[in-house]
Amino acid sequence: MRNWRKREWRPAVEASGLWTPPPKGQPVTVPCPRPYDLRHSYAAWSLAAGIPAHDLARYMGSSLRMIDLTYGHLVRGSEEAARSRLDAFTNAAADAAEREARPQH
Repeated sequence: MRNWRKREWRPAVEASGLWTPPPKGQPVTVPCPRPYDLRHSYAAWSLAAGIPAHDLARYMGSSLRMIDLTYGHLVRGSEEAARSRLDAFTNAAADAAEREARPQH
C-alpha cells in the first residue's frame, strides 16, 4: 500500500491541487490526504449540504447504520430542518384547502 501511495496516489492528489509537497529537504508539515480522508470529507460535506443519509449510504456503498454511527453527529440539526419543511408543507396544504373551500363567484 505504501508503494501505491507514493507511486500513484500522491502524484494524483498533487495534480488535483488538493496537496502540495514541501520543497526538497523541507519537513512535511501538512501530510498528503489519504483516500479515507477524501471519503470522510465527501460524506461530511454531503450531509452538510442536505443529502439524506439514506442516499449517501447508497452512493458510498455503505449501510445506513454505518453512516449514522460514523457521521450521525453531523446531522444533529436535521430534525429542525425536517420540522421546518413539514411546517411549510402543511401550511401550504392548508392554504390550498382554504382556497378550494371558498365559494366561487
